[in-house]
Amino acid sequence: MVTRSVRRELALLTPVLLWAASGCATTPPSSTQQVEASPSAPAPAPAATERTQESAPPSVGEAALSPTVRGKTVLVVGDSWAGSLGAGMSKIAAPDNVVITAKLGGCGIIMPYSVAGRVTKETNTPCLEWRTKLPQYMERYKPDAVLFGTAAWDAIPQAFNASGVELSIEHPRVRARFETHAGRALDILARGNAPVYLINARDDSPAHRVMNDEVQKISNKYKSEGVRLLDLKAQLCVNKSCPRVLRGKKVYDASDRPAPWSRDRLAKWILNSMFAEKTTGHLL
Repeated sequence: MVTRSVRRELALLTPVLLWAASGCATTPPSSTQQVEASPSAPAPAPAATERTQESAPPSVGEAALSPTVRGKTVLVVGDSWAGSLGAGMSKIAAPDNVVITAKLGGCGIIMPYSVAGRVTKETNTPCLEWRTKLPQYMERYKPDAVLFGTAAWDAIPQAFNASGVELSIEHPRVRARFETHAGRALDILARGNAPVYLINARDDSPAHRVMNDEVQKISNKYKSEGVRLLDLKAQLCVNKSCPRVLRGKKVYDASDRPAPWSRDRLAKWILNSMFAEKTTGHLL
């Protein structure tokens, strides 16, 4: 049994071992009515029901962590959004849960030459090391579940040669590259018996919507290998509207990652979706 919290943050794609009592975690630039039926009252019209559903705000995770989520090890792989959620998971989980965060610091999975004009130095960069590091992490930590997400970062324009021409996920070439490299990562992460959970992006821009279609496609392709999609956009957005303040709480911080309130609620939703018998979240 773990008796104290331990947190170690190492270099890019070096795992951050987060024992679940301590908390902490860059991202890319970027009223419900209740109707009661009565014998004398007619049923509400379908249009009214639809308007009620549309007006309901997103749930932004869950309020409580299931007590059944204990003794688990989770490997988190991805961009800074995934890293932020990993930090939230470590903070709210029971003391004997362990979260290992393998951040792809400053890049996603598609290994670009440059992002937003910043050259990533295609050779000898941590952005490329996931191909050798991920198998080591799977063997070393033997996680009970894996969270994988680069949808936020890989939706922004990137270049793949020295021309400097940056293309977004809306370009067919980028979509093909994302599918190829995400597939290679999933081939590694899905080798063991641990289920792999993908997360998508907010539903707040055309690029994110294209990215979310790609993540859904990949999830469907690898479903037989234990890959599932955790629908993050449904937790943050309704009808392409993603509120920045809910219930008097900030949903995002100054860096546009989840603020502490939303991060911790999303972390509970993720862990419950992975390990609890029942959850109110969206698992596709």
